[in-house]
Amino acid sequence: MKSSIPAFALMGVLLLVPGRNWADAPYDGLRPALKKYLKEHGDLCLGKFDWPIGVSEFDRQIRTRDAVQMPVLEKMGLVVSSEGSEKRKEGDSEKVVPVTRYELTEKGKKFYLPKETTYVSADGSKTMRHGDFCAGKLRLDAIAGWDAPKTVEGQLETTVSYTYKFSAAAWTREPEARNVFPMVDRIIQGEGTMQLQQLFRLANGRWVAVIP
Repeated sequence: MKSSIPAFALMGVLLLVPGRNWADAPYDGLRPALKKYLKEHGDLCLGKFDWPIGVSEFDRQIRTRDAVQMPVLEKMGLVVSSEGSEKRKEGDSEKVVPVTRYELTEKGKKFYLPKETTYVSADGSKTMRHGDFCAGKLRLDAIAGWDAPKTVEGQLETTVSYTYKFSAAAWTREPEARNVFPMVDRIIQGEGTMQLQQLFRLANGRWVAVIP
């Protein structure tokens, strides 16, 4: 089964050997480059950029992700809650509503990593985020294959498929956590078998990942 994980870009580099067919290209250049990239950028993060996180009664009624996940993280000692209020937009107006405010504990801060992420909102506006709450790190298991390269806007591109190993944070092994973080559960279950894919583009004789 092949899958694409949008929370991060998984990438690598493949060296082309002049005079050789694409089908004959060795794995030697691809494997160490993928390993290096995953070492630097293979964190599986959960899109919880800004803290504290407020959960309102309305959030609990419609069971938003934060409303479902925050109590579980608190039970594990990763966050602590307090009562507060914040502005919420409803229609064309804003109003102050009571919320349960969750903040990271010292234990939880260990999983909040510096990470540059461009977040695109529903209206198309972009915001740069500088950290994220993460659940573990991926590393390369095996290269499954790659597509024959094609020319796109004058440059060669190809998609590499590979399986992975996952060093999961200890808290993700708890059944409650895996229930409320289904993507993490899927990654754990797919270790060594599920294939991830990454698009590459040829630049200056080297294959580099295309970042959205």
